[in-house]
Amino acid sequence: MQSSHLLLVGASTRAAAFSALRAGLRPWCVDLFADVDLRQRCAATRLTTRYPQGFRRFLESDLPGPWMYTGGLENRPHFVQQMAQRRTLWGNAGAALSRCRDPQYVAAILRSAGMPAPAIVDARARPSQTRRWLLKPRKSAGGNGIRFWTPEDKLWNKNDIYFQEFIAGQSLSLLFLGDSRTAHLLGITRQLVGETWLHALPFHYCGSIGSLDPSLVQYPSLETLGHLLASECFLEGLFGIDGVLRDGVFWPVEINPRYTASVEVLEYATGLPLLQGHAHVFTYGRLPPLPSPAGSMGRTVGKAILFAREALHFPAQGPWMAELHSPKPVQEAPAFADIPAAGERIEAGKPILSFFAAADSPAACEDALRQIAADLDRWLFAR
Repeated sequence: MQSSHLLLVGASTRAAAFSALRAGLRPWCVDLFADVDLRQRCAATRLTTRYPQGFRRFLESDLPGPWMYTGGLENRPHFVQQMAQRRTLWGNAGAALSRCRDPQYVAAILRSAGMPAPAIVDARARPSQTRRWLLKPRKSAGGNGIRFWTPEDKLWNKNDIYFQEFIAGQSLSLLFLGDSRTAHLLGITRQLVGETWLHALPFHYCGSIGSLDPSLVQYPSLETLGHLLASECFLEGLFGIDGVLRDGVFWPVEINPRYTASVEVLEYATGLPLLQGHAHVFTYGRLPPLPSPAGSMGRTVGKAILFAREALHFPAQGPWMAELHSPKPVQEAPAFADIPAAGERIEAGKPILSFFAAADSPAACEDALRQIAADLDRWLFAR
């Protein structure tokens, strides 16, 4: 490994920082929150200047080590490419980003290989009313800005939005490790999306539960899918494929070419420090030996994100304080994470904090998460 240091930038870096610690790395972080639990574990700074240009000073500093980005920066390919020319990037840039974030290109690759792919229509055209369509921003993360299309819908910027056929079913996320030639499936999680019990807006990502049994997906071969997209889009390191499972068929809907929100759930469920594999790819240019996802399955772990149903100032006391006073070893899932500073104002609709649960099955894990969410609701909003 070239260096034990790793610079992390993005909207939120806490999960990636904890993964880096589990991988034996020393993370330095700049994000939009600099949450209390992150600052307890490693050096972290809150970005108060323009996003993402404010990261430039950090990345161009004399701090040692490569850098890695988290969610959102895949939509800023020019910035990523510029910074990759100044400091070694453990991540995807250039042609990899332009290809994997082009929905028409990805859909064409899948169809050419005979794999399922939702129909894609340019927003300048009018889609057929015989199907149900989603309006999706070309630059979005976490489901932000996605909505159903109706013929009465008025598009303000047709260059920034496209139509994607709506596929009903269960939202899943696949995690792969690639080397631009092939990819290995690391695990599958069920995605919590737009859950009202978490006060999330429709289509907003609000959690993950896993690891799920790969045999849930009967078609296509997930290893073949990962190989195809890694080789055609030049994807290296950790990357995710979000999609919908319908009648045993997995329909890919988006590629996330970076560390994803499901990584830490799979790490806690399997005990594997997955960021070590990511570091290996960028250090040696090839995949490390890896276990099969089915063989490494352990207990079911769930993570959920509670959103603010109304504006609030984060209280100084609450059930999360035990986590701050006596943090668990980084190899164990915390009870709470992404903990704001006391008194911080959180606007309605914004994320408050994350929490975790473990159980013997996905259903039991969701039940445990729902109970924690209800307890937090009473603590935060019904006092």
